[in-house]
Formats: sequence, structure tokens, C-alpha cells
Amino acid sequence: MKKNLVAIIVVNILLLIFAFTNRVYAAEESFPSRFLGSPLLVLTAIIIIDIIAYLYRKIRK
Repeated sequence: MKKNLVAIIVVNILLLIFAFTNRVYAAEESFPSRFLGSPLLVLTAIIIIDIIAYLYRKIRK
């Protein structure tokens, strides 16, 4: 169980780093417009869902 959680966290961190380094934007573009137009939004949602599910399982036990 802990190995699965560690693997999920590592994969999410690697995807987050890849999402940051894969995007190049003009200097005038604001962070919110970059964030909303990138896969980073989806990745953030997945990480938040993972955290909520993990906490729910911990509370339920």
C-alpha cells in the first residue's frame, strides 16, 4: 500500500516538473492565463484528488 502511494506521488511530481519545463510562453502572459491553458491544471486536479482520497482512507480506518 505504501509503495503504491509513494509511486503515485513520485509520478505526479515528475509530471509536474515535466509540465513546468515543457511550456515556454511570452513574458507578457500572466501566470493565471498560462495555468488555465496548460495540462498543469489537470495535473493539479489529479494531485488534489489523490490527496483527498488518501486522507479519506486514513480517516475511515
